[in-house]
Amino acid sequence: MAHTQTPKVSPPAEGRNYQLIFWSGALATIGGQLVNPTLVLPFLYLALGAPTFFAGLLLPFVTGSRLIAEIFMSPFINRATRAKLAVYVPNILTGAVLAMVALFATDLPNVMIVLLFLTTAVVMGLCQGITSLGTSQIYGISIPDAKRNRMVFAQATISGILAIIVVWITKDLLVSDQPMQRHIVVMWCGVTAMFAAGISFAGVRIFEEERLHPAPKIKKPKPMAELVTGFKTGMAYRWYRKFLFARLLFVSVELAMPFYTIHAATFHVGTKHSLSYFVIGASAGVVIGSIVWGWLSGRISVKPVMWLGCLISALSAIIALGFTFTGYAQNVWLYALVIMLLSLGGNGVIYGRYLYIIEKTNEKERPYLVALGDVSAGVVGMVFAAILGAVAHFHDPVTPLIVLAALNLIAMFYAFGLPPTKTAGATTQQ
Repeated sequence: MAHTQTPKVSPPAEGRNYQLIFWSGALATIGGQLVNPTLVLPFLYLALGAPTFFAGLLLPFVTGSRLIAEIFMSPFINRATRAKLAVYVPNILTGAVLAMVALFATDLPNVMIVLLFLTTAVVMGLCQGITSLGTSQIYGISIPDAKRNRMVFAQATISGILAIIVVWITKDLLVSDQPMQRHIVVMWCGVTAMFAAGISFAGVRIFEEERLHPAPKIKKPKPMAELVTGFKTGMAYRWYRKFLFARLLFVSVELAMPFYTIHAATFHVGTKHSLSYFVIGASAGVVIGSIVWGWLSGRISVKPVMWLGCLISALSAIIALGFTFTGYAQNVWLYALVIMLLSLGGNGVIYGRYLYIIEKTNEKERPYLVALGDVSAGVVGMVFAAILGAVAHFHDPVTPLIVLAALNLIAMFYAFGLPPTKTAGATTQQ
C-alpha cells in the first residue's frame, strides 16, 4: 500500500478557521456577559419577586458545577473532534436553557422559579466547564502560540465593546409593565449570542493532521487523590500557604456582584432600562480591565493587579454605601458606575491570581495546586454566599455591602504582602 502523506492546510483554510474560532469566542463572551450569573440572572430572578436568599447562591451553583465538569469530563475531551463538540454543543444548550427561562419563568410560582433558576445555574456551570476544556484543546492545536494571547486579549476587548453596543441599541425593545419583561431583552440578546457562538464554532474545521495526532490520553482523574496531592504539595511551600489564604479572601471580591445586584434591585428592579445600564457598566469594566490589567501585569508585575483589584472593589462598596445614605443610589447611572468599578476590580483579582499561580508553579504541580485553590474557594464561596444571602433576605441588603467593603480591604492588605513573582515555575521559593 502506498504511503499517504498528511495533506497540508492551505493558508485560506487556516485563515477561515482562525476567524471562526475568534468570532465564536467573542460571541460566547458577549453571551456570557449578557446572561451572566453575577448580575443578569440574579436581577431577573429578583424581578420575578422570588426569595432574595437564593439570588446570592446562583453564582456559587455555577462555579461549583463548572468545577465538577472540569474534573470529571477531562478524560473524554482528549481528541480534537470531541473538543470541537465540547465547545459548540454546550453553547447551544446554554442558549436553549436560558430561552426556556425567558419564555416560561413569568408564569411560575415562587418555588418553581427558585428551582428553575438554580437548575439553570447548574446547567450553565456544567456547560462552562465543558466548553473551557474544549476551548483549551482547540486553541492549543489550532492557534499558534504567537497569536493565542493576542487573540484572547482582543476577544475580551471587542466582546465588551460589542456587548455595550448591543445592549444600547436593543434597550427599547420588548418593554412591558412587568418588571421581568421590562428587562428581558438583555437575556434574549445573550441567548442569541450563545446560539450564534455555537453555530459559528460548528463550522471550524478539524484538519487532518489534528485528527491523526490527537492530544495524549489523560488518565481518569481521581478528585480526592488530586486534592490530597495538592494539599501535601502546596503546604510544603510558604508562598502557596499565603496564596491559598489570599485565594479564600478573594472570594469576597469574586462573589460580590450578586449582592450589589440585590442592593441595586431594591431601587431599580422596576426602573426602565436599569438592567441594560448595569450590563453596560459591567461590560465597560471588562474592557477597561482587559487593557489596564494586561498592561500592568506585563510592565510591572502581577501582584499590583491583585491588590489594586481588591482596593477598587472596596471603593465600589464604599461608594455604593455613600450613595445609599445620601439618596444618590436611586440614580441608575450612578449605580451603573458602581457596577463598572466592581467589574473592573473583580476582573483584576481573577486575572491577577490566575497569572500569579502560573508564574509561581511548574507544569507538573500546577494542576494540583490550582484544583486545591478552586475547590477550597468553591466551598468557602457557598458558605459565604449563603450567609450573606440570608442577611440580605432576613435583615437588609445594605449590611452585606458593609461586610464586603471590610473583607475587600483585608484582602487588599493581605495581597500586598504576598511573596513576589520572580520567574515562572519558581516552585523552589519557600
